[in-house]
Amino acid sequence: MKKNIFFYRIFILLLITVVLFAVLTMLIFSFLPNNIITEMGLWRLEPRAEAIADLVLKYQQGLIPRSEFEEHLSIYDALWDAAAYVYDSRGELIFDNEDSFRTQLQPQPPHKIHQILTEVCAEHLEKVLSGEKVVISRGNTRGSDLFVMVGQPVSDGDNISGAVFLTRPPTEFFITLRGFNRAMMLSAIGVFLLISIPMYRVVRLLVNPLKEMQDVAISMANGNLAAKANENYKGEIGELGRSLNYLSSELSKTVSVLEVERNRLKQIFDGLAEGIVALNAQGNITQVNPAMRTLFGPSREDERMCLVSSSELWEDFDTVLEQGHVITRSMQWKQMVLRVTIYPLEDELRRIVGAVGLFRDVTESERLEQTRREYVANVSHEFHTPVSALRALAETLLDDMVPDEKTKKRYYEHILHETLRLSRLINDLLMLSRLQSGAVSTQPEVFRINELMGSVAERYTVLAAGKKIVFSFSQLPDDLTINSNADLVEEVLIILLDNAIKYTPPHGSVSLFACLDEYDDQLVKVSVADTGTGISQNDLPYIFERFYKADKARVGQGTGLGLAIAFEILQSLGERIYVESREGKGSTFTFTLTRN
Repeated sequence: MKKNIFFYRIFILLLITVVLFAVLTMLIFSFLPNNIITEMGLWRLEPRAEAIADLVLKYQQGLIPRSEFEEHLSIYDALWDAAAYVYDSRGELIFDNEDSFRTQLQPQPPHKIHQILTEVCAEHLEKVLSGEKVVISRGNTRGSDLFVMVGQPVSDGDNISGAVFLTRPPTEFFITLRGFNRAMMLSAIGVFLLISIPMYRVVRLLVNPLKEMQDVAISMANGNLAAKANENYKGEIGELGRSLNYLSSELSKTVSVLEVERNRLKQIFDGLAEGIVALNAQGNITQVNPAMRTLFGPSREDERMCLVSSSELWEDFDTVLEQGHVITRSMQWKQMVLRVTIYPLEDELRRIVGAVGLFRDVTESERLEQTRREYVANVSHEFHTPVSALRALAETLLDDMVPDEKTKKRYYEHILHETLRLSRLINDLLMLSRLQSGAVSTQPEVFRINELMGSVAERYTVLAAGKKIVFSFSQLPDDLTINSNADLVEEVLIILLDNAIKYTPPHGSVSLFACLDEYDDQLVKVSVADTGTGISQNDLPYIFERFYKADKARVGQGTGLGLAIAFEILQSLGERIYVESREGKGSTFTFTLTRN
């Protein structure tokens, strides 16, 4: 059991209170007796001094003889137990009974007693002879030389004829006080011993409930909110128990709500596509979401350089922790372009307590933006070239600078060619726009696939031969019918064959063939294969995007809209298209058609 400091503090405090009470009581009764002795001495000595002064006056007036006077004083000495000193008007001692009184002043030596009393009488004799009544108190309760003396003038009302000094030691009173002090000391010790056990039990009854409350509070602090305090105690302790139970109930509700919010935030945090890493004020990693590990790979330890091996990135985090402003930067990681934004975390006092980094993969958007810029440049170039040629040819003809009709005819042919080129570009843009807006009719019809493929192959056989390319066409064994839009399917074939012939060098080959899908006999797969330049693996995911060109050097060979148009056509028909290619080995484009 742990030491109960609070219990011992209260118990010791009560014991100290009892001890201090006893000690202070004894001290008070040790220092008060001087005044008590003086008052009691005066109460006993003043009437006696007056009686002796009357007796001395009668003796001086001759009313009683000397022998009778001394006899009376002897009687008073035996009855009053006091030392008397009688002086005449000249200040001479005419009587004292010091010898009979010395035994009461032990252990002081006789000469010491005589010296003390006579010095006191001589000191105050003049005042008494002047008619003043004096009271003298000397010594203290710890010595045996304490005495009370009364100086009484001898007077007949008009004249002062002498002085009487009467004194006695407070021996009896000392004995009484010593007995009282002993009784007080024994009483204090007895009270101390008697009250210790009840006091111990009372303090224990007071402290035990508080100890129980402490155990409940510690349990609550350790997360056990089911712990309950005893509410059956009376008074403030019971109120404290009810308060602790109310606090436990409210904390349980609050913790439940916070747990739900924490789980919700964790799900949101883990479900984000962007990578997130959080740091505390010391720069240590405290939180990493799964997307972060997807971007940078798994890491067994949440250490800075183990997670992301970029010292410049972590320097930016340190700058945010020190200065508190947002930093945005881009970084290249393998084949990705990442946009990193680092935010400071502040508490309610606006102190920097951490930082959060948001990692967004902007590779695709950067690629699309680059594609758009290239498209704008390509379209501008495509428009600029024929327009410039048309302008030059028209100006030449307008200025009559052509000498003969043959040359004019050649110029007219150039003008027609550039016009067709412009028309083709405009038609492609319009076609793509109509496909994306749903303005192109996709009304299905039944047609024979071999017939459609043969018609297209016949036209491209001549075109391929002109470029010294071997063209081959393979029909389906069965003349199957297709339920789709024949015009749109023909447009897709034309786009694919145009590209195949355009990117196949002389003495290469282009093939057009079809077959049934091996997994679904209701689908026909139509393929266009070539032995041209091929497509790199990095470009394959983007080959069907608008304005995208895999070969950036060949800007004059098209607008980059053909495959995007083919993709949109097949999407609108409910079919799909895909490509298999190896760079430098050629490509095979395949699309599906549904049988009737």
